[in-house]
Amino acid sequence: MKHPASNRSWWFALAVFTLTMTVSFCFLIPPAQAANATLPAGEKKLGKTGRQLVGISSICYGPRLSLETAEKFIDQAALDQPDLILMTEGVMQNSPRSASREEKDAKSDLLPEGGPITKLLSRKAKQYHTYLMASYWRKDPHGKGRHNSAVLFDREGNVVGHYDKLFPTVGEIDGGVIPGTEATVFDTDFGRIAAAICFDLNFEELFIEYKKQNVELLCFLSMFRGGRMVPAIAMQNRMFIASSVPHENGVVYDPLGRKLNESSHYQRIIFTRINLDSKVVHIDFNIKKIPALKKKYGPYVQIEAASPEGIYLISSLHPEKTVEDFIEEFDLETLDEYLDRSRARRREKLQEVRSQEK
Repeated sequence: MKHPASNRSWWFALAVFTLTMTVSFCFLIPPAQAANATLPAGEKKLGKTGRQLVGISSICYGPRLSLETAEKFIDQAALDQPDLILMTEGVMQNSPRSASREEKDAKSDLLPEGGPITKLLSRKAKQYHTYLMASYWRKDPHGKGRHNSAVLFDREGNVVGHYDKLFPTVGEIDGGVIPGTEATVFDTDFGRIAAAICFDLNFEELFIEYKKQNVELLCFLSMFRGGRMVPAIAMQNRMFIASSVPHENGVVYDPLGRKLNESSHYQRIIFTRINLDSKVVHIDFNIKKIPALKKKYGPYVQIEAASPEGIYLISSLHPEKTVEDFIEEFDLETLDEYLDRSRARRREKLQEVRSQEK
């Protein structure tokens, strides 16, 4: 007859073995997917809304590339058939670094016709039927100098418009760069986008304005990488951010502040597909409605939780219904609507308390 202690040891060993095998087996099984995005995404492109999963190619080379080198990189980025190609701050210039202020002003591109840089970018956007955004010097039409501008081209190679860097560095201003005066927003065939250039990232008033204008994708063209500031801005302003920087750490973040892609020494042109038909909602007053939404629409709705922050990112993959349709049907409240309601309720309560004190 075995000693009781021996029995306990045997059972303990069996339990450890069973637990180990169970954990190992779990790691062999891929996690269940919330949605199979392949089929719905394909159908989404045919939907009445015209919105789609948006492909972004970020070229993380520069600055001051030659026209020939820049064209080669655009050709590489176009292999993924993107909807938008991004190129970094000062990616090309028409004058050398050592040029005088007057020469830099004189040789900057005057839009919309532009010079060699504008003509190259226009031709490549049309060739690949893609939007393209790049930062370079734009001549002031009133002859006052030059701007550091993010210029957007459409799928036909036309200049959609430009954003002038609102906050150039002190060195840029002293060197003749004129600050921009407005937060410019562009409406494309896939969504509402905007730009920020390098030092702009330090000034929250720009992103507050973009949030007011319902920007869905911020294109960050920069000489510095931004680091932790980038996901913080994405999350705070409920927007996607895609960046193009000269080397490593060109990134794409979603509105939950999650990194979706990043350039590296070994891959300096990155491609990312994002779904702009998305909204952030809080768990409060919504959590009991979410299962019904998922049950009805299955793979055509993607629901992702950021548990520590208490929020969801809800995305539509439906061929006809937008995320706004889902929100209306299930009476969901977006995060910003909930915060506004909380502010209003707070004011009401304080007024109530003050009236009772009189």
